[in-house]
Amino acid sequence: MVSSVARRVGIYGWGIVAPGARDIASFQALFSGATTALAPSGRLELGSGLFAVGEPDFAFKDYAAWIKDRHGEPYAVRLDKKMGDNVKFAVGATIQAVRAQPGMEAAIKELDEGCHVYIGSGVGDLKVSYKAGRLLDRATRVWNQFWAMPEHCTALRHYLGTGQGTGTLLGGESREPPPPNPQSLPVDSEARFDALLMWNEYWAARSAELHAFCTRYADIEKLAIQNTDDESGHLAAIRARARAHRALVEEAGCPPPPWVSVDADLIWNIQNSPAAQITMLLGIHGPAWAPVGACSTFGVALACGKQAIERGEAKMAIVGSTDPRPDSALAAAFHGARLMPGTGEVNYPFMALRGTHMSGGSCVWVIGDAAYCEAKGMVPLAYLEAVAISSDAEHIITPSKSGPKRAMARAFAEAHITPKDVAVVDLHATGTPGDLNELMLVDEFINDRTLITAHKGQLGHGMANSGGWELTALAMGLSSGIALPTGIAGEHLHPRVTRPAQVVTSARKIEGDIGVKIMLGIGGITACVVLRGCRPV
Repeated sequence: MVSSVARRVGIYGWGIVAPGARDIASFQALFSGATTALAPSGRLELGSGLFAVGEPDFAFKDYAAWIKDRHGEPYAVRLDKKMGDNVKFAVGATIQAVRAQPGMEAAIKELDEGCHVYIGSGVGDLKVSYKAGRLLDRATRVWNQFWAMPEHCTALRHYLGTGQGTGTLLGGESREPPPPNPQSLPVDSEARFDALLMWNEYWAARSAELHAFCTRYADIEKLAIQNTDDESGHLAAIRARARAHRALVEEAGCPPPPWVSVDADLIWNIQNSPAAQITMLLGIHGPAWAPVGACSTFGVALACGKQAIERGEAKMAIVGSTDPRPDSALAAAFHGARLMPGTGEVNYPFMALRGTHMSGGSCVWVIGDAAYCEAKGMVPLAYLEAVAISSDAEHIITPSKSGPKRAMARAFAEAHITPKDVAVVDLHATGTPGDLNELMLVDEFINDRTLITAHKGQLGHGMANSGGWELTALAMGLSSGIALPTGIAGEHLHPRVTRPAQVVTSARKIEGDIGVKIMLGIGGITACVVLRGCRPV
């Protein structure tokens, strides 16, 4: 049964992996110093300096001892070896968050399935995916080349000897003629290389010898488990099949098949892996999965955790996001979409509006039922007054006004606040022309004293993480009474910026304890979060 009891939700721990910030202390120091952690990438495919990006500051060894103490050294070594950056970043940020207060880890373990885990990602672990793709591509090229050699392809021998025939496409008839012979094209040319790939693929698909190999491979796969009484029978069958497969490859003299050339690590690093690994790390059994909402992912994860606590399904939730180091293909796509400038310089929000900068890392919060957590002696870092989600329903990148306004209006109603209560609003503000639209969007939700912050000039666009990083900075500011500097140069604000006097450049005193955060995700996904700061008495 869903509980109808009103529950206040607090934030009791947080952890950060970000450019220039390997933990909360360095994160706060970077923001307080109004510095940027963005720097030109040295990768040749990105022009060796044309694109400023944010490389996360992270070392797995910082967390190895904590993991070894709980699970032993083999577990920590396996985690380091098998997991990609997304899992490791999230694990590191979670360990930071759990260590934030004495007794938090014990409380989480005591709750067990009463603690949920929602860790999302904006783009997934691209590095692991691309590695698998490259391995498969290379293995397929070598494989096709072998089976397209005349001595391994009867159809090609016939064609070369007679100049006739297209060969029989195994698995079905084909009248498609052979592609141009690559030998007719200039040596070492791209055209010859592309033609060679097509030629090899065509004839490998018509190799009776390859067909015979695959038939024998399948027969080996059919080897039954001889002893089904225990696990040993299953393992023995796997080993027997592996030996027979190796013998078959040796006999054929062929390279390893493409389907054995991709490491299983691709499976262990799918989208829900960070959340799943955190449950295993902490030994808890509550629901754990990956909410995905593009650049609004942190807000979506926050909503999942908050709602679970309010429904009475959980007392605590570990929520957050994680994304890989800046990826060259993604940077190129952002540049192609006119969202990322190729100047080599850092572009701050509200200024030249040339575009944003990609970065990677993680942000994880531990939130909980305030009555439960504070009875356990935990001290709130801030209170989560509201989270609302809406869809733009207009454009995949440029936000409309009506979609995001729905989320803001619902968040304000849920938090029981009006524009006059808002001390600070932190915008998504990516340094694109959308910044100006965003200022107009929030105009009716703030007052003449509301401070306006935007921090992507310091950490970049962490894909899913930006919302979490910026919310953490907002909560820190609310609790200290000081809005953290943004690095934005007030004298260089774009002339169309509204309320320029309210845009935070250097540190500013905050009048009030309510902060609002806007996240605008690709695909039109908006998250609006309302925080209430907790200032020391």
